[in-house]
Amino acid sequence: MKSFLIFFLLISITATAQFNEKGNLYYEETIDVKGKSRQQIKEKLHEWLLAEFTRANIKASKNTKDEMIADITSKVEVKQGTATLPMDIYFGILSSFKDEEFTIQLSHIDIGPTQTPVKIGFPDFESFKDEMQETVNRLSGDAKAKNQAILDDEEKMKSIYDRGLQNHDNMLSSVKKYISGLVNRLKAEIK
Repeated sequence: MKSFLIFFLLISITATAQFNEKGNLYYEETIDVKGKSRQQIKEKLHEWLLAEFTRANIKASKNTKDEMIADITSKVEVKQGTATLPMDIYFGILSSFKDEEFTIQLSHIDIGPTQTPVKIGFPDFESFKDEMQETVNRLSGDAKAKNQAILDDEEKMKSIYDRGLQNHDNMLSSVKKYISGLVNRLKAEIK
C-alpha cells in the first residue's frame, strides 16, 4: 500500500472533507467511544468494513494491535451533464486505536479508471488549454489534426472547459457526500 506521507489536519466531529497542501481531498477525525476497549473498537471496525464493502474491494495491508490500514475500491454516483454515472473510487483507510478512542483517516482518494486524485481545484482556462495542447502534441495523423482544430476554436474550447468545470464540481460534491455518509455509517456502527 502507498505510504501515508500526507500531512493531515485534525478536524471537528462533523463529517467534512479537507484538502492537503497539494489540493488533494482527505478526511481525518478522532472519535470518542466511551466504554469500549481498543480491541472492541477494532473488532467493530472490522465488522463494519466487511458489511460496507465486498471482500474483493478490501485489501488489508497492515493489521496490528494499535492500527489497521486497508485499501478500498468502491463506487460513487457522479452527475455528468444530464446523466448520473457510477464511477470507481479508491482510497486508503488508516485507523489507529486506543481505549475509548480511535482515529480514522481516508487518504489517497482517487476516482475513475485512471485513478485520478480528487482535487479541490480545476485548472484555469489557459492552463486547461495548455494541458490539452500537450495531449494533442503526442498524437499523430488525422487524430492530431482533428484535435488541433478543436483546440484552435476558442468557442469550442470554452464550451469544453465549462463542461469540464461543471463535471469537476459535480464529482467533488458527490465524493464529499460519499465520504460523509461513509464516516457517519462507521460512527453509528462503532458507537
